[in-house]
Amino acid sequence: MNNPGTLTAEKRDSPNRNEVQYNGLKNQGATCYLNAVLQCLFMTPKFREAVVSQNVPGDCGQENLLLQLKKLFEQLSDKAASTEGITKSLGVRNVFEQQDAVEYYRKILKAMGTHASKVFEGKMSNITKCCKCGEETKETNTFISILLSIDVGNDEKYDVKNGLKTFFEHSKLEEDDWMYCDKCDQKTETETWSAIDDYPTVLTLHLKRFDFDYMQMSYKKNECCLDVPPSLHNGDKWPKYDLYAVINHRGGYTGGHYDAIIRSYENGKWYCFDDYTVRQTSEASLKNSHLPYMLMYRKGKAVLSHDSVLHPMRILLMGPSRAGKSAVGNIILGGNYFTCGSGSETVTKASMAKTVGKITVVDTPNLFSLDEQSWSREMEKCIELCDPGPNVILWVTPICTFSEQQQGLFHAFRKRLDSGMTKHMMIIFTNGRELKKLGQTINTFIKRSKLSKVVGSCQNRYHVIDIPNGHNYTLELLENLSKMVTSEFTAISKRQFKHCIRRKKFLRRKSLKTLKMLKSD
Repeated sequence: MNNPGTLTAEKRDSPNRNEVQYNGLKNQGATCYLNAVLQCLFMTPKFREAVVSQNVPGDCGQENLLLQLKKLFEQLSDKAASTEGITKSLGVRNVFEQQDAVEYYRKILKAMGTHASKVFEGKMSNITKCCKCGEETKETNTFISILLSIDVGNDEKYDVKNGLKTFFEHSKLEEDDWMYCDKCDQKTETETWSAIDDYPTVLTLHLKRFDFDYMQMSYKKNECCLDVPPSLHNGDKWPKYDLYAVINHRGGYTGGHYDAIIRSYENGKWYCFDDYTVRQTSEASLKNSHLPYMLMYRKGKAVLSHDSVLHPMRILLMGPSRAGKSAVGNIILGGNYFTCGSGSETVTKASMAKTVGKITVVDTPNLFSLDEQSWSREMEKCIELCDPGPNVILWVTPICTFSEQQQGLFHAFRKRLDSGMTKHMMIIFTNGRELKKLGQTINTFIKRSKLSKVVGSCQNRYHVIDIPNGHNYTLELLENLSKMVTSEFTAISKRQFKHCIRRKKFLRRKSLKTLKMLKSD
């Protein structure tokens, strides 16, 4: 039987790639509003990674919000957790009084600062235009949510997409609200509108369900139904956004209950986070519902294919034996082009190349078991296979204890070639699920292992993949590689390679000659 507050979708030792476990949060009295927000933030990987990787000031007290969030996220990864440290950090004095979820969403992000909250931040301009002379005034500010007015009654249906479209429509102000135009030197008819200049990674929409009723001098809730759109694309200039989280509210202004419906970034399934309880649900629960209050959308990735990359990629795979080079090649190419094995024996016996669209990948055997002369011949072959030579070199290594031997192989490879070659290199970490077992982020793993200098020499370029679920990483990996390939420039051509070999031989002879002279003296 599972522990209270824990949902286990698959057993931990299951080979099923969809295995996942999520945990609940204790309700201290009426803190469901905070629990819903915290679960949404926890289930936003970029925010969680930013929180975990950020250093807590040494002189901060126990009520520091960053410190408490780090503790909470660590606990929540393993078991059901309590938010007592968070409520103290946020100055919540009465945990039996319900607060507004959106207010605390904004409060947490503001307190966390740009490093953590930038995933939610965008830039929006408010523009006013004089209808007489056409002069425009623009004021740009950062935003973390958009408030959508609800223009239908309780028993009508609200259209979120139309509400978003209305938010950005041009409107003319009433005469009493006309703006003063410096150019016309008078108040003139004024047109106003808003426009997004910098689209956030996560777009948050806040539905204005509560309005002040001046007849009854109290806030009233609009209980209208709506269908939560699974995606948003508001015109040609907008990127596509995909829904991944919804905060629901049932009840009135002074009381009620919040929960969160969130799509897992690990297996794509939907879960309901209701305080201490986590259960699997479906997207159908977001249809014709009067509960949605805050909607969160993640910016979709631009579709990048093997034919649409700007410059041809010629990728050379290097690294220790059984690191997963062939599997990485298959992930990049999007198919089973290289033979992969699961045993202790190396499958790739000779260098070979495969091409899909504008991308060529050269897979290599264990070159580091060869003597220097054989190594040189094999390297020449690799360069010929992707003529005029590779423009990306990927050093593939698994997530494990980074031994001195592996470090030595990397530096030996650098020494045999031009040291400037590392500006064309990226480290690919395979077996990414090991990070979860180690209880570490990739940043922590790099710092604690002997990898800091290796990653640093590659200008801190690295990518983590999990081979069993590898093809889910194809687009993201292609995007990172395309950022490296900005021209036709090669990392190393056949001519450059021969020059490196001659230079190494010359330096070796010179060193031996100097050594003999010293001995004779």
